[in-house]
Amino acid sequence: MRTPILCGVIKRRFVLNYRADPKVVEGLLPAPFSPKLYHGYAIVGVCLDRLEGVRLRGLPGWLGVSSENAVHRIAAEWVDSQGQSRESVYAARRDTNLWLSAPLGAQLFSRGYHRARFAVEESVGHVDFAYRALDRTAEVNFSGDDAFKLPPSSCFKSLQEEFFGTGNSGSSPAEDQPNLHGIAFETKEWKIRPFQVSRLFSSFFDDKERFPAGTIEFDHALVIRDVAHAWHFVPSPADTRAHPWLKPIEPTSPVTIRRQAVRRPKSAAVTFLS
Repeated sequence: MRTPILCGVIKRRFVLNYRADPKVVEGLLPAPFSPKLYHGYAIVGVCLDRLEGVRLRGLPGWLGVSSENAVHRIAAEWVDSQGQSRESVYAARRDTNLWLSAPLGAQLFSRGYHRARFAVEESVGHVDFAYRALDRTAEVNFSGDDAFKLPPSSCFKSLQEEFFGTGNSGSSPAEDQPNLHGIAFETKEWKIRPFQVSRLFSSFFDDKERFPAGTIEFDHALVIRDVAHAWHFVPSPADTRAHPWLKPIEPTSPVTIRRQAVRRPKSAAVTFLS
């Protein structure tokens, strides 16, 4: 059977990147991966996508589906069977609000997506965003605005650095199977710009048991909008058991978008509905 190829449009993608202690991150990666370092840091984060018109390549656009999605990931590298160093992204956790993605993900990627609730409010250049997995293993809540440059505190000097143009493939642990599955990402254009975060909470990266004080720090955020894309299978780097990357949490209830009072003093909080 031919490898399925999906295509669609990234209507909006937020990337929240952290710089972390490589020794801590190494313990979160299964073999054969190791952290891809930048100025001595491991780069980890969350990718939050609004995908539209997603369908098998060749099908008309009206058959496509749309969804909100979240991926916890680590910039990684590994050595292939020929001894060549390779770069990719290790995606340890995928969540979606689209019920079709659970069976679709299981069929195409041999791994079901986890269901989640999302609340997103956007105005010109501003976003209030909240997401929580239904199994209570992941939660992200942030606000921010489009920006013109990366923050001065970032370990990156500009978006022109090579780091942002590599690692277009990723690997995910297979559900109840002793291997990883590779996915390659394709796009003809990449409209990326800085995003300034004014408030941020991540249940995973703010966990002091997983990341002790001084081992992780928020570095920067990016936003991408209106980019056509496609992805397909690539050879798996190795066989390995799924790594227990995320553990259950007990988030506050209900999940809400918590806005800055100084920005919108008359707005009510947005709450997820059961």
